[in-house]
Amino acid sequence: MKRLIVVTAFAAFIAFFTQDAAAQSKTRVRFARGTHSATVTGTVRGYAYRDYIVGSAAGQTMTVSVSGTNSSTILTVFAPDGSNVEGAAQTDQYSGELTASGDYVVRVGMMRSAARRPGATTTFKLKIKVQ
Repeated sequence: MKRLIVVTAFAAFIAFFTQDAAAQSKTRVRFARGTHSATVTGTVRGYAYRDYIVGSAAGQTMTVSVSGTNSSTILTVFAPDGSNVEGAAQTDQYSGELTASGDYVVRVGMMRSAARRPGATTTFKLKIKVQ
């Protein structure tokens, strides 16, 4: 009986923390043949965020913008090494030349001031162009 309680508690613990991890999703963005841009839509709640992975080469120009139903919708762009791209942190738009080749991550979320409000949600449209 004691073993059953321990196993059940462990399973509940794992389920609780797995739910938080699943709330953060990653999606690879693929451009249609012959195009250099894509538009994706999604929803984030509270402190959750969505990551969009974009493969790019050094020297290309990335232009991203986000608009949402909540005016606190923001994006941050991370370089392939995980560092923030200069000028692309917690903003609603960015355009600049990429310094490294690899997978860039465009993270969409809400500003902390809006995210902490009970029931905070935003539906967004993210435009990505790499040329």
